[in-house]
Amino acid sequence: MISRYKGQWLLTRHNERGLEFPGGKVEAGESLQEAAIREVYEETGAHLKDLEWFAEYVVFSEIPFCKTVFTARIEKVDPIPLLETQGIVLTKELELDGTYSFLMKDEGMKTLTEKVKQLGKWND
Repeated sequence: MISRYKGQWLLTRHNERGLEFPGGKVEAGESLQEAAIREVYEETGAHLKDLEWFAEYVVFSEIPFCKTVFTARIEKVDPIPLLETQGIVLTKELELDGTYSFLMKDEGMKTLTEKVKQLGKWND
């Protein structure tokens, strides 16, 4: 999920990988959209609105895999107990240093992030 909240990028800090956009896997009986909404809430406490499909791309890692990317507005953020991540992180710039996940440094994600900036998607 690529989104912004109050003029900042909405990220989460994964316990092992570092800073990244929130996301995850689809559970049985769940649509991609439902999974995106659930995963973002579980990892950040953010309530999404205006969810839009944005792209699909392949992450070329040891075992390549496909990612579906959505954009959305953030309606509000609830404080939540942290389970699989260290919670919400808001940042004005994506500096992609050593604190960021390999997923954020992937060329596909860099291209998508630049496209979101160009389109001015949800800069509020």
